[in-house]
Amino acid sequence: MRNLIDRLRQARVVAILRLDDVDERGVDLALRLHAQGVRAVECTLDKPNALVAIQRLRREIGSDTLIGAGTVTRLGQIDELAEVGVDFCVTPHLDPELVSRSLEVGVPILPGVMTPTELAAAHRLGVPAVKLFPAGSLGVGYLKALRGPFGDFPVVPTGGIEVGDVRGWLDAGALCVGLGSALTRHATLPSELSGLLGDSAA
Repeated sequence: MRNLIDRLRQARVVAILRLDDVDERGVDLALRLHAQGVRAVECTLDKPNALVAIQRLRREIGSDTLIGAGTVTRLGQIDELAEVGVDFCVTPHLDPELVSRSLEVGVPILPGVMTPTELAAAHRLGVPAVKLFPAGSLGVGYLKALRGPFGDFPVVPTGGIEVGDVRGWLDAGALCVGLGSALTRHATLPSELSGLLGDSAA
C-alpha cells in the first residue's frame, strides 16, 4: 500500500479514460500520454471493454505506469480486477462491502467520499487513500479545511477539475489529481502539465 501511495504522489495526475472505445482509442491515448510523462491511468468500468483495455495496457505500457479501474460498483468487479492485476481501483462512493472485498483479494481501493464523516469512515475501514468527489464543485479550500482534522491522510481530488487547477490542488495537499476529459480531450499534453510531470517522465 505504501508503494502505491508513493507512486501516486510521484505521478501527480491520474488520466481517467472514460471512453466508449477505451480498448482502442483509450489505449492509444494512454500510450501517447505515457510517452509524455503520465504515469497513472484509470479505465472506468461503466464503458464497454474496459477490462480488455486494462489487459492491453498491462501488455503494452511501461511497468513504471500504474493501471487502475474506476467506477467500480459491484463485488464481482473486484474479483475480475484481481484476475487482470490492476494496481488500484476506484469507486464513486463509500461502500464497506466493496472495501472489504478489495482488502480480501489484495486490490487497493480508493473509495469516493465527499463529507468528513465519509472520509473518517473510509479511514477506519483501512483504505490507503480516498477519492474526493466531486472535487471541482467543492474547491481547493474544501481540501485545505479537511486537512485540518485529517492531517496527511491521502486524498485524490477528482471530478470537474481543469488542467490549470492541478498545481493548486497539489499545493493544497492532494496526493495526486484525477483528470478526465480535461486531459483526455487533448492530442498532446497541455503545457500546464508538461513541466509538472517532467520529473515523472525521467
